[in-house]
Amino acid sequence: MNESERDINRFLVEVFNDVLHLEEASLAHGPCKNLSVSELHVLETVQNSGEDPSMSELAAKLRVTASTLTIAVKTLEQKGYLIRQRSQQDRRRVTVHLTERAGAALDHHTEFHQHLVNGVCRNLGPEETRDLVRALNNLHDFFTSL
Repeated sequence: MNESERDINRFLVEVFNDVLHLEEASLAHGPCKNLSVSELHVLETVQNSGEDPSMSELAAKLRVTASTLTIAVKTLEQKGYLIRQRSQQDRRRVTVHLTERAGAALDHHTEFHQHLVNGVCRNLGPEETRDLVRALNNLHDFFTSL
């Protein structure tokens, strides 16, 4: 690895860990102390999946097995963040719905992300912001292709 590649590697590892620790701290000090980061990401996926997402749709979006999602959803249901319902039209289909409690957790998490974005952009000019967006899109495309 050359020096630039070492810097990129260090940056990726440190930024990933920094964001993860910041998310954990935000949850620990927020209104939903009993949520893990991965549970919160399940809630976000439900929120972003439109009306009446099925368990299989959510598992595919989260890139986890149906059994892994079932365990996570059962835990979130017991904590009062999700409700599972069997479809009236197709009894094989189980849909997942957010509760009001989940809405409060997601609102808090959205504020956390907005705070991060504002902090990153605060010292960037318009051109630097465009360059950062372009670089992050390239990074995302690369990781998605793996």
